[in-house]
Amino acid sequence: MTAAAEETAAPASRRGRGLLGTSAWVVLLVLVVTGFGFLASRSEAPPDQGPPRGDVAAAQRAIDALLDPGTTPGALASLPADFTRVTGVVPGEATARDGTVRAVHVDGGCSTPWGDDDTRWDFGTPCRAHDLGYDLLRYAEKKGHPLGPEVRRALDDRLSADMRATCALNPSGSPQLCQGVASLYSAGLVVNSWHQRWGPPVGEPIVPMLAGVAVIGFLVAFRLRGWLVARRTRPRTDAPEPRPEPVPGGRWTLLGVGSIGLLVLGEASVALARWAGAPSDWLWPFTWLAQLAFVFFFAAGHSNLTGWLTVRRHGGGYREYLAHRASWLLRLTLVFAVVAFAVPTALELLAVPEGTSDVVVRIALHPLWLLGVYMVTLAATPVLLALHRRAPVPAGLALVAALAGVELLADRVDSPVLGNLSVVVLALLAQQLAFAHAGRPRPRPWLLAVAGLAGAGALTAGAVSGLVPATLLGSSAESPALTGPVLPVLALGLVQLSLLGLLRAPLARLAASPRVLRAAGFASRAPMSLYLLFLAGMLLVVAAVYLPERLAAGSLRVLLAVAMLTGPAALVFWWFERHLGYRPPPLPAWRTAPGRLDRALAHAATVAGIGYSTLGVFGFALSSFSGAGQVTLAGLPLDPIQSLVHLLLGMSLLHTVRTGVSNAPRTWLLTALACVPPLLSATAGPSTFALGVVVHGVTGLLAVSAALATVWAARPTSGYAT
Repeated sequence: MTAAAEETAAPASRRGRGLLGTSAWVVLLVLVVTGFGFLASRSEAPPDQGPPRGDVAAAQRAIDALLDPGTTPGALASLPADFTRVTGVVPGEATARDGTVRAVHVDGGCSTPWGDDDTRWDFGTPCRAHDLGYDLLRYAEKKGHPLGPEVRRALDDRLSADMRATCALNPSGSPQLCQGVASLYSAGLVVNSWHQRWGPPVGEPIVPMLAGVAVIGFLVAFRLRGWLVARRTRPRTDAPEPRPEPVPGGRWTLLGVGSIGLLVLGEASVALARWAGAPSDWLWPFTWLAQLAFVFFFAAGHSNLTGWLTVRRHGGGYREYLAHRASWLLRLTLVFAVVAFAVPTALELLAVPEGTSDVVVRIALHPLWLLGVYMVTLAATPVLLALHRRAPVPAGLALVAALAGVELLADRVDSPVLGNLSVVVLALLAQQLAFAHAGRPRPRPWLLAVAGLAGAGALTAGAVSGLVPATLLGSSAESPALTGPVLPVLALGLVQLSLLGLLRAPLARLAASPRVLRAAGFASRAPMSLYLLFLAGMLLVVAAVYLPERLAAGSLRVLLAVAMLTGPAALVFWWFERHLGYRPPPLPAWRTAPGRLDRALAHAATVAGIGYSTLGVFGFALSSFSGAGQVTLAGLPLDPIQSLVHLLLGMSLLHTVRTGVSNAPRTWLLTALACVPPLLSATAGPSTFALGVVVHGVTGLLAVSAALATVWAARPTSGYAT
């Protein structure tokens, strides 16, 4: 449907407010994307280097002199001997309005977006003294010993106080306007220093960041366009439509929701108990009870199997299966764009200690790692199911051997890639057990008892000998996808599955309860808002531990921190999730691609969509917003902005496959555009990431070629598919 036809189809009652509604969405989109880019591009937090020594100690003394000005420029005498050679800055002295003599950066000034502006009230000398302080911070950073964040805060506070004092000494007939300008300059100082985490004021690669933010806006607008058109053109009726009963969840939905819910709650509870002072000797049994990752992947295997068979019954194939299953799963990952910047920002707002903040962020991002591994198992389902049907025992033994080999190699080579790879193999093994469980009669009780006792015996022997750690959940030394050792988690998972099988009868009666099924169905369809509310509650508990007096007094900081999560939770639920319990996403009617080019483009969009979305999930989890900055994954440079570009690009491509528009030129033009920010990021640093250039360069060229091919193929006809 063309834009004109869509507008004509819109009822008159809705057409009048269509422009206002669209404008409001555009404004909201700009604000959200800009805010995301600003928060996501924060600099890496400087490490604590301890007390300064040598030349850096001299720089610290010079800054101390700048903070306490007098009748002589004492900072000049304290400057390190090689200061000018290292920084290229020539210092000097100047007299301020209050009569003090300041050491200054002679060529400095009050920096503004339109250039240096000392204003008519003459803020020049305080600004140049502040510039010299920043030069000393850069000097310390170049010497390999960045000074602490409190030093930059003190320099900013000094400049703010100097500007206000200048307004009192030289109001120039407008003291209130002077104070307002001083407040504006001070706010700019604070925002810029906060953005750089109060570290050294170094230059940042702003071009990749701006390009990434712009592309994120395009990708989000592209994805929301169809939803907004459908919303605007949907006819309104005075009579309310009868609301059907909520769709209940199945038993595997119940097992999956329950296992991941108990895992996250258990990990959070153990962490909170440690902060409250509970001894570790009493906490390890709870980690064994809550470590349900293997059970989660077992339930995910059943869900993947059901999804694949359902798509096949509806006439779809591997391409349609990936597009349909991954589309809904990837929507869940978008909530972590909120989590990953809201949680660290809220913790910083509450002034929670750094160690505690790291633990909270790790817990908050743990489900993202599980979703990333789930994506891999989803993509591997058809292949592994075919192997299972042909040779079930050899296929299972091959995965066991692969897991043992990866674990053995990981013990000898200290590589996080191998640790994460072992988790993927563990998840595939759990899925293979799900295939075996679905295709065979119910196992005999004695066999379940033997398997459970074998797993329990292995865990006990390992714990007694010291080979198995007492804590199986919440360890920062293990893979973030499990936060526990892989092989003990496997043994524990076998014990848990055996117990579930032995207790099948009472658990089946519980699972058959309509209330339980409705709760599981709701949790599976409103996970984003529920998870945000859980994190908001966790923030309240953290505030109760560290800031009991502020929590009791209803501190504005606490309220803002909680609102950063409860606000998005309410919006996500109201706009999206409240309808899904009544209208779950249906399977689309698969349409056979009419030509060879269309089929090739659909296959290409599927492969690129799964690849980039998986890269985005893992890159987002690795980089996050906890101060890690740019990270490298298999030779590809990733930061939060570029990871979100990858995730949204993958989602958009899979959506075009699902809706049958992967042969439209706009699909591939947008893909080519999305490759620009990662290319800029790969070449922005002191060294070029060759793999990043190759991957995104080749993708961009192929996307441009696909766009040209679709335009050429549409020439003899009246148009192409839209």
